[in-house]
Amino acid sequence: MDSVRFLELTVSRLLRTGVVVSGLLMVMGLGLLLATGDASCPSGVLSVSWVLFGDPFLEPSHVLFMGFFILIGTPLLRIVASATTHLFERDLVFALLNVSVLLILAVSFVLGVG
Repeated sequence: MDSVRFLELTVSRLLRTGVVVSGLLMVMGLGLLLATGDASCPSGVLSVSWVLFGDPFLEPSHVLFMGFFILIGTPLLRIVASATTHLFERDLVFALLNVSVLLILAVSFVLGVG
């Protein structure tokens, strides 16, 4: 199997898995919300550590935010997979393009732009 086909299959599986896991978490969060009636959500700035390790952990809002977090992170993993594949192929132009896109996304995420 050539490397382009391998990249396409890997990215396809990655995106599909991310969307399915995200959807399952959101459905589970909505189910917990309906079952418990707990619609509480923290006010203020949400941090990544709160989403991953919030207190209490399986509160409906935590599960929903984990689903959204995975949904947002899935395309970023696609860029990482693509950059890695291009590095292994020694295609430095496309690897650098992928890494630069990833850096731009990381900077905009940290600065809160977009």
